[in-house]
Amino acid sequence: MGILRNGIAGNYSGKIGNLVFYVRNGKQLVRTARKMTKPPTEGQLKNRKELTTVIDFLKPIKEFINMGFAQAAKGTTKMPHNLAVSHNKRYAVKGEYPDVEMDFTQVRVTQGKLPNVSDCSVELKPEGLHFTWTCPGNLYWQRDSDQVMLLAYFPALEKAVYQLAGVKRFVCAETLAIG
Repeated sequence: MGILRNGIAGNYSGKIGNLVFYVRNGKQLVRTARKMTKPPTEGQLKNRKELTTVIDFLKPIKEFINMGFAQAAKGTTKMPHNLAVSHNKRYAVKGEYPDVEMDFTQVRVTQGKLPNVSDCSVELKPEGLHFTWTCPGNLYWQRDSDQVMLLAYFPALEKAVYQLAGVKRFVCAETLAIG
């Protein structure tokens, strides 16, 4: 069903005939609706499997991804989630089709201009996961209001626990409650 907004010259949304109308970042877009008539190739199946693997991983952390990639998406027509999918499909998928999985050592859940923290460590404590990182005294803190974002992903459960706005970054330690 199509929706006509703002009169005859307004934005369309939805499917009208074989055309699909949608708005992204304030721009009216249209594409033709496609139907596959041939069976998928091995390459298409591989691509679908990799994409599904990445999207399934990102689902429980969508809010985290949207905030974590917001700076990278700013000023572009790309969405934060799309940037996360693109990066992780390219760099964080390992294995050969059909046995593909996430390589968690290569996963990126944020992207921006701040320098990465160094010497990170995490320890399980009764109150949760206690994260620490090095805070060199000579590091220039562009904004002293910068806060940490914490994430713990549990692959066996396909669940995540995260905190979008933790302590100020220069505190160099924070606990993420996981219970």
